[in-house]
Amino acid sequence: MDPQVKRFHEVAYFTGSLAQGAEKHLGRSCNSISFMAGKKFGLEAVEASATSTDPVQALEILREALEKRGIHWEFEAFQGGKSELVEESDGKKRMRVVFRTCMVRNALFRFAHEQKQSLCQMAHGVFAGALEKVMPNTKVHLEILQAGPNACLKELIWEEQK
Repeated sequence: MDPQVKRFHEVAYFTGSLAQGAEKHLGRSCNSISFMAGKKFGLEAVEASATSTDPVQALEILREALEKRGIHWEFEAFQGGKSELVEESDGKKRMRVVFRTCMVRNALFRFAHEQKQSLCQMAHGVFAGALEKVMPNTKVHLEILQAGPNACLKELIWEEQK
């Protein structure tokens, strides 16, 4: 086995084990703690990046900024069967995003731990924090629509802050 792949598997196993232990002992609060930790990292990860109010362009800026930090995370806007890419209601805008490559999902599968738990919440925090920096004056949230072995489909929800 390639030494880098072996090292990744070891880190993934450790991360999954840590998440499972934290969830067992901290309960539901582990999700919010993980989200906040991820959000802090996300805000810092794209510190000197460009900004945009266009969500598709913002996703590209975010992907490039994370790549510069050595984080390969493959995501893109996903229209699916909807008539519009971005929908708006109640002052909030919504767009589906498909996440194809995800280090968290890989870590969870390596350890055989459930998705939609604390590590997914940490990834949500990273994504939300970073996107809030790229799209100034917005509040960002992600909702998992479908989690799977090859990709996750999430709904990106954002609203402008005044």
